[in-house]
Amino acid sequence: MKRLLISFRLFLTLAVAFTGFNLALLPQAHAEGFYYSASPEGTVGILMPKIGFQITKSSVSAVSRISLQLDGQTVQGQFDPSTMTYTYQPTQPLATGKHQASITVELTGYQPIVQDWSFTISPQAVTEAPKAYSDKQLEMVRAINDYRLLSGLPALQINPNLTMAAKLHADYLQSNNIDVAKVSMHEQKESQPGFIGAKPGERALYAGYYDNIAEDVSYYAGNHIESIDSLFDAPYHRIPFLLPSAKEVGVAMSGPFVVIEFGFHDSPQQQLVVTPSPGEKYVPVTFDGNEDPDPIRMYKDASYPVGYPIVAHISGTEIGEVKLIDATLKDADGKNVELLKNSPQNDNHLIQEVILTPAKPLLPDTSYTAYVKMTSTRDGSTQTFEKAWQFQTEPAATVGKNKLHADSPAYKKLADQKGSLTHVVTFSLNGGSYTLDGVKLNMTREPAVIDGSSYLWVRDLAAALGAQVEWNDAQKAAIYTKGGRTISFFTTRPTYSLDGKETNTDVPAKLVNDNTMIPVRLLSEVLGAKVEYNPDNHSVTLTY
Repeated sequence: MKRLLISFRLFLTLAVAFTGFNLALLPQAHAEGFYYSASPEGTVGILMPKIGFQITKSSVSAVSRISLQLDGQTVQGQFDPSTMTYTYQPTQPLATGKHQASITVELTGYQPIVQDWSFTISPQAVTEAPKAYSDKQLEMVRAINDYRLLSGLPALQINPNLTMAAKLHADYLQSNNIDVAKVSMHEQKESQPGFIGAKPGERALYAGYYDNIAEDVSYYAGNHIESIDSLFDAPYHRIPFLLPSAKEVGVAMSGPFVVIEFGFHDSPQQQLVVTPSPGEKYVPVTFDGNEDPDPIRMYKDASYPVGYPIVAHISGTEIGEVKLIDATLKDADGKNVELLKNSPQNDNHLIQEVILTPAKPLLPDTSYTAYVKMTSTRDGSTQTFEKAWQFQTEPAATVGKNKLHADSPAYKKLADQKGSLTHVVTFSLNGGSYTLDGVKLNMTREPAVIDGSSYLWVRDLAAALGAQVEWNDAQKAAIYTKGGRTISFFTTRPTYSLDGKETNTDVPAKLVNDNTMIPVRLLSEVLGAKVEYNPDNHSVTLTY
């Protein structure tokens, strides 16, 4: 089992209080009708940083004049009225050390704004953030965008400043051999080599990124794509993936440490985003935990593994309070699945989202119906968000991830199709692998030929067919269950039992080295699947 420890934080540049999250604040103030902020601030690792000023939450109709001074000299920048942003880009590298900036903004209908601030150019500063990316970094961004496509969200663009912040922080964690069991992966100590900022917001400013950010960090022994998948599967860390207002991303990997910096802008539009996505056909069945904070920490009787968590997020700025009104999950028979419900009312790590965790693992290859009802308040009014949707679990682990990353548009089309899928499994009786819906998977036990008949291991068979199997030692039988069917494969007599009715067979199951092996000829009789044997390549195909 690979060790996975994860942590997540959201950092904003707005001067508002959010319970449970740290804030990274730029110098800013509030005037009647608007906020304004200046940048950069603190220590900067860019020799030619953008120097700017922005007005937000604005009722300002016009800016008549702006004057910016850098180290006592007037400089000329550019004003973008669509974003109410004034930006100056130095044409020559600035000297290392402290710099003073001052801006005067004359507004129609308001007193002029005068803002003074300072920043320091680091001795280790580079001219600009590197814009060359490795293949792994680009593949990680594509994997992130696969999930956003599935949720109907716009793709993120890799950003050099965010990537620089991610790379420097990943290198800091790796070079200092950070003990993730004792130290937060989001913090740096000034006394340690590679320090660029104690908090994520400070590190983003160091790298020249001044907008809102959310940071995911993981410690993982898998490859770079598996680390992205693990972060998405962990419910707290899934939240940044679901931000409709996210525009840019930075990614880096150093040793087992993976850092993702999501950059997002303020957006007043409220929108409900849910995962698993509506209509998704290959949803994982379990979640094993290994997330910080632990999403089931407040449920004393709960234990891992649990079912795959459902996350519902209400996007939008200036939202006061989000409440969970109701939530249910029903299986294919319409029976309620027990949910562990986390909301801002009982979880101080949540702000505008809820986490709904099935108390037990979900069944494979099964359709579920989810329902959530939430409210949000803004400017004294309450808005209700309500959604019911279906999703289907995958027959075998990792099939969904493989299909999503192999062709995300095709995976999205499957989600948009109504109804359940027909699965096709092909076992190679000469080797140690099989394909399930086009995805190659390894068998745990290779097929065996016994008395001229080909046999498959019952657990490989169950995994390929989305079934469950248990061993009954008293009966010396493997008990196979799926979709209301229960089949007992007896290994000590030439019979099998289908839903309690025993039937004789010429090719019974056999116990080989404590492994229950099922003859291929028996499959068509009992599994409810169409079975075809191909003598040319010695393979068997099951359609169900």
